Amino acid sequence: MAEKTLSFVFLLVSIGYVWAACDLSFGRMNAPKAGFLPVISGSIAIFLAAIIIGRLMLKQQIKAASQVNWRKLTVVVFGLLCYVALFVYIGYTATTFVILFYLLKVTEMPGWVKPCLLSAGVAGSFYFIFAVLLGCNLP
Repeated sequence: MAEKTLSFVFLLVSIGYVWAACDLSFGRMNAPKAGFLPVISGSIAIFLAAIIIGRLMLKQQIKAASQVNWRKLTVVVFGLLCYVALFVYIGYTATTFVILFYLLKVTEMPGWVKPCLLSAGVAGSFYFIFAVLLGCNLP
C-alpha cells in the first residue's frame, strides 16, 4: 500500500514538475534552451513512475501493510515544490545543488561530506554538459 501511495505521489509531483517546466523555453535538440533538461528529466520521471505503478498493479502478492512515513513524504514534496519555485529566481545550478543536498539529508543519507559532494557533482556535471559542452544557457 505504501509503495502504491508513494508511486502515485511521485507520478503526480513529476507531472506537476513537467507542467511547471513547460513555462521555460524548450529549444531544439541541437540548440537546447532553459526548459530542455527539466522537461526531459520530468518526462523520464513520469515514465519511470508509470512503470513502477504498472508493476505494482500487476503484482498480486498480499503484503503486510507498512506504515508510510508521512513526515518524510511531506518534507520531500515540500522540497520539490521549493525547487520549482526557486528555479526561476536563483538559477538551475544553485537550486539543484541546494535542493539535492536537502533531499539527501531528509532521506537520511549519513554524513555531510558525501551528500555535499554528490550534490555538487550532479549540479556541476549538468552545468558542464549543458553550459560548456553544448554551449546553452542554464536558467
